[in-house]
Amino acid sequence: MSTLTPDTKALNFPRRSVGRIMSHVMLALLPGTLVMALTIDAGVLFNVLVAILSALCMEAALLHLRDRPIRPALSDGSIALAAWLLALCVPPSLPLWQLIVGVGVMTTLGKHLYGGLGHNPFNPAMVAYAVLLVSFPVTMTDWSLSQDPEPTSSTQQLQADEWDAMSGATPLDRLREIRRVETDTFTVNAPVSSGTGASASANLSDTSVSVNDYRQVSTQLILHSPWIWVSIAWLCGGLYLLLIRVISWHIPISVIASLAGLYAGYGLLTSSSALPVLPALMSGAIMLGVFFIATDPVSAATSNSGKLVYGIGIGLFTFIIREFSSYPEGFAFAVLLMNTCVPLIDYLFTGPKGS
Repeated sequence: MSTLTPDTKALNFPRRSVGRIMSHVMLALLPGTLVMALTIDAGVLFNVLVAILSALCMEAALLHLRDRPIRPALSDGSIALAAWLLALCVPPSLPLWQLIVGVGVMTTLGKHLYGGLGHNPFNPAMVAYAVLLVSFPVTMTDWSLSQDPEPTSSTQQLQADEWDAMSGATPLDRLREIRRVETDTFTVNAPVSSGTGASASANLSDTSVSVNDYRQVSTQLILHSPWIWVSIAWLCGGLYLLLIRVISWHIPISVIASLAGLYAGYGLLTSSSALPVLPALMSGAIMLGVFFIATDPVSAATSNSGKLVYGIGIGLFTFIIREFSSYPEGFAFAVLLMNTCVPLIDYLFTGPKGS
């Protein structure tokens, strides 16, 4: 008679302590965090500090209540890393009490409810993010840019003429609003790349014009946004983790490849205003998510084949939520949805654990 045993995946790294791995991941997070502070809002640094300190306090309290050793758990860095990731995913302007509520959800519901490190089926930071987004939708979507540089392309015209009331919107929020009104008599002034420097008014209700105009504006809006530098910093940090083999390539590449294929196919097969592939990959939480969130060794699939399926699923759900739901970004929900599929994926590719 076979019995199933707990799978403490986070504790199975050969010849490496959990603490050392967490240190490498935090080092990889540092460039993106600093770039985000410099280009988006310096308040992110304060949020990270508050999240980590509150997480350490809550972790110690819960370990004490469970009569578990406190020092080893606090020194391995796992709860600090989870708090850091949560702080990066929420707006810098989020009230501190809401951030602390999120840390509490992450520590209790996301981790200790299931037995602690190595036992949680869901990514703790994403559990907290989802709860915060549902509970506080207004403050959780207020990404006001305190240091938003003046654009010098059609983005400037778009923001100046149409987006004065949306100072808290990210590029994905703004592009979603464009698509929402593209059937109305909404006019965007976009410069024509014709050497004359003239401008043309493209009526978004004209499909033959609006699709090309939307793709041009979306590319400029994202690639000229300060968020592009944040995404590049996450990418560099992720490449560092790949280089030192803290993470494997299977999940990041499968997520990126599936998203690229879906956006490319969607743009070719429909007349809808689909994002071009490069802006789609370099916008939102994609680069942070594929390297630092989806690769969580506890809640992700274990086998290499399973990781590919897991990553493809995250890419698919992210695309569906982005394109067909009311949320401009869907990476967190995609990760949580695929977390629920991990037991089945592991069963199919590795068989039942235990004997």
